[in-house]
Amino acid sequence: MTFKKILRKLYNRYVFVIIGFLVLFLFVDQFNLFEQIRLHQTQKELKDQIEFYEKEISESQDLLNRLEKDTATMEQVARENYMMKRDNEVIYLIETQE
Repeated sequence: MTFKKILRKLYNRYVFVIIGFLVLFLFVDQFNLFEQIRLHQTQKELKDQIEFYEKEISESQDLLNRLEKDTATMEQVARENYMMKRDNEVIYLIETQE
């Protein structure tokens, strides 16, 4: 086949319609290819956030259960987070510059 025969077959209204639809759906449409890629990336990021927060919730739930049942854990959290102390103790805070 020569180049002119190939060009003559491509110069067809069906080919133009198919190319038009491809351009429409790939670049112009509301749900074009680039939008689909962006939505897929956003969905992946949101799934990662869901996993992170579910893990944080389970860790917090475990700490809450330990706080309700164990007084040693309650004392440890009170000392570390709220700087609580016993009556006969002196606490020295050493701050480091970072």
